[in-house]
Amino acid sequence: MSIFALEPPPIAVEGPSVWTGAEMLAEPLWIVPWKPEQLAEMRAAALHFQALNLPFEQISPDNFPLTQLKPFLGRLLTELLHGRGFVLLRGIPVQDLGIELAAIIYMGLGVHLGTLRSSNGKGHLLGHVCDQGVDITKTGGRFYQTNKKLDFHTDSADLVGLLCLQKAKAGGESFIASSMKLYNEVVRRRPDLVEALFMPYPTDRRGEVPEGLHPWFDMPIFTWYENNLSCVYIRQYIEAAQNNFPEAKRLTTDQLAVMDLIDEILAEPGFVLPMAFEPGDMQLLHNHQILHSRNDFENWPERERQRHLLRLWMAPKEGRPLPDYFKARWGSTQAGERGGIIVPGTKLSVELDYQ
Repeated sequence: MSIFALEPPPIAVEGPSVWTGAEMLAEPLWIVPWKPEQLAEMRAAALHFQALNLPFEQISPDNFPLTQLKPFLGRLLTELLHGRGFVLLRGIPVQDLGIELAAIIYMGLGVHLGTLRSSNGKGHLLGHVCDQGVDITKTGGRFYQTNKKLDFHTDSADLVGLLCLQKAKAGGESFIASSMKLYNEVVRRRPDLVEALFMPYPTDRRGEVPEGLHPWFDMPIFTWYENNLSCVYIRQYIEAAQNNFPEAKRLTTDQLAVMDLIDEILAEPGFVLPMAFEPGDMQLLHNHQILHSRNDFENWPERERQRHLLRLWMAPKEGRPLPDYFKARWGSTQAGERGGIIVPGTKLSVELDYQ
């Protein structure tokens, strides 16, 4: 048996991680407004950390102290890891706080959920999702640095968070989908293609190459391991690896067909869940069971009004077990210490300005 098919896959996934966008819109319990007392505790913790005058990279649960919020964050983490896999937390007053205090609150909440991971080869623990005029056809260009539509994908960490500082003039809506429901649909419609989901797919690293490794990594779309089904997928970079690296394994007819089927299912009305971010919204996703994308957007001409999200990648110590082949992309499979992008010369840092 291939290392990419360690155990016979399930016939179907059951439980709260299996949902459609239409079902979530009908009962929007996933939108959770912050309470005034919660906001007050977060602000107090941020002011405490700010007074310590420490580098942002050193933020921790000890120097961003939360007492009343701990039970809430524990329930939130359980919902992310073992429930529907996402939440939208609403109401951080980012426009009143300013970017420094907003970033401290955001990172402070993040370190209470897991360790922060670098989301690019530069070592940025706090990512900036905004149009930076990047040419996606160039090596190292990534779609989050443009105003272009993002295809459905997962990120290379257990949890990803987005905090909205500014929304676009038009467009830029977030879309998410249950990869567990997606799997069930593939099994139901084309059982002959299920095996292709568990084959390796070479995926372009976009120039961010760890020492001694190929400029692509091999990963199946789905992994069934220790009774957990996990999804890793970004078709744009799979196709880029086929185009850019002749020595990478060629995809089979079934692999191409199952990616087409995935696209068809995700395009069907009611399957995905749309979200229009407002400033102060914080979206948290469990990458193993959620796919996410974004619409094209039009920016305001003034830089200070342009669409701007802050991103965190987090590794909770309570994360699910993963097989060894995840090391090729995640560096480690140790829960709490895995995920992120580390290349030669990477130095972990926090930048409040994206230019």
